[in-house]
Amino acid sequence: MKMKRFMALAMATVMGASLLTACGGSGGTTSTTTAAATEAATTAAAETTAAASGETAAETTAAAAEKTIEPTTITFWHGMNNKQEQSLTELTEKFNAENEYGITVELVNQGSYSDLQTKLMANAAADTLPDIAQAYNNYFTDYVDKVVALDDFVANDYPDWDDILESYRTENSEYGKITGVPFNKSTYLFFYNKTMFDELGLEAPKTWDDLQHIGEVILEKKGLAAIGYDSMCDMLEAALRQHGEQYVDETGALFNTAGGLETLEFIMNMYNSGYARLVGEDNYFSDSLSNGMIGGYVGSSTGVSYISTDIEGKEFELGVCPVVGDKTNAAYNAGTNIVMFAKDENNQKAAWEYMKFMTSKESTIKWAMDTGYLPVRTSAYESDEYQQFMAGDITAQAAYEQAPYGFVSKASFTGSNEIRNVVSTTLNELITEKADAQTALDTLVAEINDVLQ
Repeated sequence: MKMKRFMALAMATVMGASLLTACGGSGGTTSTTTAAATEAATTAAAETTAAASGETAAETTAAAAEKTIEPTTITFWHGMNNKQEQSLTELTEKFNAENEYGITVELVNQGSYSDLQTKLMANAAADTLPDIAQAYNNYFTDYVDKVVALDDFVANDYPDWDDILESYRTENSEYGKITGVPFNKSTYLFFYNKTMFDELGLEAPKTWDDLQHIGEVILEKKGLAAIGYDSMCDMLEAALRQHGEQYVDETGALFNTAGGLETLEFIMNMYNSGYARLVGEDNYFSDSLSNGMIGGYVGSSTGVSYISTDIEGKEFELGVCPVVGDKTNAAYNAGTNIVMFAKDENNQKAAWEYMKFMTSKESTIKWAMDTGYLPVRTSAYESDEYQQFMAGDITAQAAYEQAPYGFVSKASFTGSNEIRNVVSTTLNELITEKADAQTALDTLVAEINDVLQ
């Protein structure tokens, strides 16, 4: 509003000065006189606005200059689909229609996350990156120099940065500069067939022992596995943290310890006993749960939109709870940030306007309620609107309950993404082979360290 008042006052005064000059001036003096009048008018307008706001004229004029953005189109590469893409499109259309600068954001769906990552890497090499993109921190470890540092934008044009959840602010400062703003954030939860659990007298699990007991009962009574994990590498890191152990850093595997072996003993026992199973061709366990082929699974909170509880002949009530703990509680938080690559200064300013909009209180509330992702702001969590929504949404309730011990992986360094792939592949092979815990530990440590040789 300050900007609009300033521009209106400046325009009115300049028009008046121009008319006076046109009537009273002549020849070569007109341009000089008009310029002087314009400068005086601008200063007067700034002083008038400043007087009302408590700012100095210099501060107001500087702020006006900083907010000058020419109409432009910026590209946003993303990997959202289905309900997520629909909500993203709605929010973007709202921004395009309502922003005051004539900024148009063009959404470009790059397919899956892996497709997006591959295309970002290729375009980084060709120096043809988009203005902004969704990205995990380990996507750009090899081209972090191409990421626009957002420190000045945050310091000068994001007064409520502290309202962003601390873990997300920390994550986006991992490289010694602010590399992004949090966007589609989720946490891993335990989704289960509550109808089956009630029938067998089972409660939602809270500990490793609970999970083992549930596995025994469901296998004996139903001939099914009780649990699966959508992400094997994230499961390993969470289990290690739950048992008080560390995972990896740029020096290599950190769990070649007695506690690491105990963690692998728990994991391999769950699989070797038939209490847990691999996902196979389903890719995600939401289909397996929907079809009554498993008791429960650990997956992203946003995955709830893919669970069907009303397939004919397989109807059930869905249960959702935080993931289990052991010595401590630890739950993997996932989801990308929006990262800026724009080189042009005007496009950088335009991209920042969009990034602010997408992380505003109103936008993050809508996004969370539409998609199952989590709000990125404390004020959004505490808002009446989201609290009312959460009261009727068991997934949101479980995510909120789990929030105090959710963590974001720190494994973002050169080779970290390859480690994710190696750990997932190796764990699948070890489970298929019914390896013992010591073999699993030795193999995983060797494979991780080999990546970083």
